[in-house]
Parts: sequence; C-alpha cells; structure tokens
Amino acid sequence: MTAYGIARPRRGRPATLNGMGTHVLSLRIDGELLDRLRTHAAKRDMPVQDYVLQLLQRNDFDERFRTAVEETQRLTRWPAGHPSGTWRLGAPGK
Repeated sequence: MTAYGIARPRRGRPATLNGMGTHVLSLRIDGELLDRLRTHAAKRDMPVQDYVLQLLQRNDFDERFRTAVEETQRLTRWPAGHPSGTWRLGAPGK
C-alpha cells in the first residue's frame, strides 16, 4: 500500500483483475461483421468487446463440454459381449 491507500502490484507479478491475468487481442474485422456485432451487442445493452468476449467464452465452454462428454463416453464403453445392456438399476441380478 502507498501512503494514499492505492495498492502497488507485487514485483515480478503483473496486476490482474481476476488473478488469471488479462491480455490484449487486436482483431481486424470486416465492416459488415462489425456492424452486425454492434447490433447484437446493442440488443443486449453491452459494449461490442464484452459481447465478443462472451461469444468466445461460450464457444470455449461448448468445446470443453463436448470433449468431456466424448471422453466420458470413451471411458465408460463396455467391451463387446458384456451383459451391461441387460442390467437395470434395482432389478435382481442373474
């Protein structure tokens, strides 16, 4: 803390908003696409940057979720001929 109550970043570590770090990404976007992005962002009362970030985060979540589902299916696949298809929860076993 300084004499004015403003915290200084620690040496060797950048100041971050959420502990994970933030970076700048610069994009070159077609004018028509930018206009559409502005329209969609305005409908949600958001700045274009926040709208685009939300889209990227949603897309990333969808990909990670899909990968997790595929991995779960791969790990829970029964070998050929396994009687698991006939088993039911609560049903008496043979």
